[in-house]
Amino acid sequence: MDSKKAKGIAADFATTGAEAVVETAADNLPLLASAIHDAGFQGAASILADGVVGAVAPGALGLVFGYRMRRTERNLIILIDKLSSNIEIVNERLDSLEAAVRDKYTNGSYRDAFLDSVVDENEPEKVSRNVNAFINCMAYGSAGDSFVLTLFDDLSRLNRLDIRVLQLHYYNPITGHMADDSFDRLIQEEGIDYSEYRTIREKLCRLGLLESKNEEKREKNLEAVQNAVSELLSQLGKRNPKIPKPPKLQRISTSDSYSITSLGRRYLELIRPVQETVSA
Repeated sequence: MDSKKAKGIAADFATTGAEAVVETAADNLPLLASAIHDAGFQGAASILADGVVGAVAPGALGLVFGYRMRRTERNLIILIDKLSSNIEIVNERLDSLEAAVRDKYTNGSYRDAFLDSVVDENEPEKVSRNVNAFINCMAYGSAGDSFVLTLFDDLSRLNRLDIRVLQLHYYNPITGHMADDSFDRLIQEEGIDYSEYRTIREKLCRLGLLESKNEEKREKNLEAVQNAVSELLSQLGKRNPKIPKPPKLQRISTSDSYSITSLGRRYLELIRPVQETVSA
């Protein structure tokens, strides 16, 4: 049984009536697991494939809406294609990890967080990027639980347009790589106005992926005022108090500007195609 057969079995879910979902799923999920192995999954990647099918099986058995089945089927096919096309890299990276960390990717919390960001995803493009992030994370054995789990939680919150806006701010100081995009082209192609663009940037700022220059100025102004007040209080009660100079405050612009954070840059590095990944 080859990869085409694997896709065919997955596609059966989309054409099955709601009343026959449980029966069809029960009949085909074991075959899908077998088909994935026959499609070329070997070594550590085969353990990952087992874990993926095993994890989504309970959800597949409970699905009763056709559109959800078609979406899950589509996303699983993308996932299988991406893993199989990078099989050698997946095996190499999994094999290089300590056993406890490898288990998190194949049958544990990392796999579960990854699947949560993929199975019900509406945008196919995001599924591919999330699979890239999953594979690329394997290259960083030092990435802790907090980072990996937060990564996939954040990716599930970001839609395609959010990511495009984040990419518009991308700059890697090591490689000098910049985004091949522009504000005017983004506005025209996406059909949004500046207020919508500003809202997206504010969202990215809340997630810690962009930082506001105005917010940075406010924090510095607040620190300057606090220092001046502390200095003033320290002079109280002295025979010859020295009145501190008023703090120099930075002007807050009426139009805010944003720059990408190290976290935002790292996220973009991780969702790039596996072969194109650079040090995050």
